Amino acid sequence: MAMAALIVSIASALGALGSLIVAQKAFGFSEKAREETLNLNKRDLFLTLHEKLCTADQLWGRRVIREKINSPQEAEQLRASGHPDGQAAAGALAMLDMLSLYVDKGFVEKDLVLEEWGHVLADLDGNATIFIGNRAANRDRKPWVHFQDFSADAVKWARVNPR
Repeated sequence: MAMAALIVSIASALGALGSLIVAQKAFGFSEKAREETLNLNKRDLFLTLHEKLCTADQLWGRRVIREKINSPQEAEQLRASGHPDGQAAAGALAMLDMLSLYVDKGFVEKDLVLEEWGHVLADLDGNATIFIGNRAANRDRKPWVHFQDFSADAVKWARVNPR
């Protein structure tokens, strides 16, 4: 009788241990699946941002920043004129600010963004700072702060990653 009870106890313990092992494997599988889903979501978000950054309006806005904003006076003239170039520049910076925010929050991979957009951000940094300074002087708050922080990182990155 005692032997039968011992065998039943051992069988129950082995059954519980087996259930625990199966549960642990299932948990590991679900964690791996969750991680893979997060990676795919980050990739998809990066691709969406990349597509938006490659539109004609975004290219135009970045060109305006590079070519037409080389001094505080040019930034002021552009702002005061109400010319569509100023709106294009602001739209480009707003999109780059969003990209920078997503990097800051970890929604997209910083290394991947720097690899693809680091030189663009670094090239825009000086002229964009002039434009942002003019915009900030006419606002209550500093605009495009995420872009400013990330473009500074991009400048450092570009120094050690030449084209």
